[in-house]
Amino acid sequence: MATRVDTFFSESEREAIRAATAEAERSTSGELVVFVVERCDPHPEVAWKGALIGGAIGAACGAFAVRLFGGWGAPDDLWLLIGLQLGLLAGWLASRFEAVARLLIGDEALESRVDGRAAEAFIEEQVFATEARTGVLIFVALFEHRVVVLADEGIQERVSDGVWGGIVDEAVRGIRAGAPADALIDAVHACSALLSEHGVPSNLTNELSNEPRFRDE
Repeated sequence: MATRVDTFFSESEREAIRAATAEAERSTSGELVVFVVERCDPHPEVAWKGALIGGAIGAACGAFAVRLFGGWGAPDDLWLLIGLQLGLLAGWLASRFEAVARLLIGDEALESRVDGRAAEAFIEEQVFATEARTGVLIFVALFEHRVVVLADEGIQERVSDGVWGGIVDEAVRGIRAGAPADALIDAVHACSALLSEHGVPSNLTNELSNEPRFRDE
């Protein structure tokens, strides 16, 4: 069964990203690592949040039905119970849709979990382990719809956050337009150009693998 990562990136596109990384690193001693995850977190709160909100709405609808049609021997309690149960089920089902799930999680929580997972990837892939401390991680979280660029201290201190933000924004636009591989290739070249611009010279030594990392998490 094809995963989200497989749907986004074919084998030929993965190879194109690898080749672009190798090419970009010829002009700078910086090391570029592309890291893509299906999702940063299982987000277990989504299902119960959806169910609770749906249940509350269903109960309110049941109460409204009681107000309109209740009394005089009508099964008022049954209206409330049916509304609650249908709402719980509808809310749970709605939470299965990714757009709804992201709304239930909230932007702040999404940002926090993506930033945390990107930091983990930075350590996992030893992006910090280059001689001049000029490694750069380009991190993509598919479910969360987030891109993060993390640079090691050897280059981070020379470049303003707004510049990295511009690279992130361009990558997001490319992915949203339906060209995720091209978006990451452009991000790789943009990072390479930035490294060269800020005095990170070329170096024939390849300290980190050029292979893009894909995780079906």
